[in-house]
Amino acid sequence: MKNKEVTKQVVGIDIGKDNFCVCYKIKYSDSSIVIKGTSSFANDYQGFTSFLDWCSKRDKADDSGKLLFVMEATGVYYEELAYFLNNEKKQVSVQLAKKLKYFAKGCNLKTKTDKVDASMIAEFGIEKNLTGTDLWEPPSNQFKMIRDLTREHTSLKNSQTAAKLQLHAMEYSARYEPLVLELKKGQILFLSKQIEIVEKTLRKRVSEDEIIATKINRIVKIQGLGFMTIVKVITEVNGFILFKNIRQLVSYAGLDVVENQSGNHKGKTKISKNGNARLRAALYMPALTSTIHNKTLKSFYERINENRTIKKQGVVAVMRKLLILIYTIWTKDVDYIDNYQVVK
Repeated sequence: MKNKEVTKQVVGIDIGKDNFCVCYKIKYSDSSIVIKGTSSFANDYQGFTSFLDWCSKRDKADDSGKLLFVMEATGVYYEELAYFLNNEKKQVSVQLAKKLKYFAKGCNLKTKTDKVDASMIAEFGIEKNLTGTDLWEPPSNQFKMIRDLTREHTSLKNSQTAAKLQLHAMEYSARYEPLVLELKKGQILFLSKQIEIVEKTLRKRVSEDEIIATKINRIVKIQGLGFMTIVKVITEVNGFILFKNIRQLVSYAGLDVVENQSGNHKGKTKISKNGNARLRAALYMPALTSTIHNKTLKSFYERINENRTIKKQGVVAVMRKLLILIYTIWTKDVDYIDNYQVVK
């Protein structure tokens, strides 16, 4: 083993909310692959430092075998570790869940545990040539602040909606304590002011970044899309840095169509919903608005729903269309053209 040259070193990381499981694999010049260890760590700063120390004891890297960390884009749970490794000047690759899922199917993996997933992710890194755009780069500090504000805005809006529903129920209940009603009204007023502050700060932050502001000003010309929706979509997809094509993006949003058909059996065709629910939530109301006020998308919606009694499929199609338009304008730096045809 000592005479063999290390050609590749990969640590596969299966991220969870509280912990992450890792698998360290080395590939040698004779194409043999050896597991140097598996372990798990707390998903916090102390766990990150212990993890790096664990890796350093196994690191056999020279110029040709630089260590690569590969992980799945799992909600927000991967972000702190990705930032930590980037700050430590480590190579990090963040992969979409669907891509890893298809790879696992190709490997005929039937067992699913954190340990197995970490090993599979490490194998993915060994087999694939993850360089250049496959390596994760953190967004700018300005972009991160904008993202933090959009997430706070969503949280405040959800709390406001819940409070309004509670107040409505109280007002229609018999003999409800007046003080509780006043407290609930005060809570709604407080949340409204907080939302106003966040929106004002968001607009200020966006205006301070000329590149982001220019892109958003192009997208906001799409009738049916407002500033807040665009900012939420952009931050949820992290500026589209993980996406190489429209198909990946639509799949990530859970707006890809799943058919249920075999032989003479014809089941319902529906969207997968196996993706970012916050992204779909951000696009739903703008899609409904577009079916009324956007001439092009209204025509598209009516064409999709022709001879259909249930109109939901048309709304989903408009959601997908809006997402593709945002992606195209953002990534290609082009102006919005009404009735623009996207080449897939």
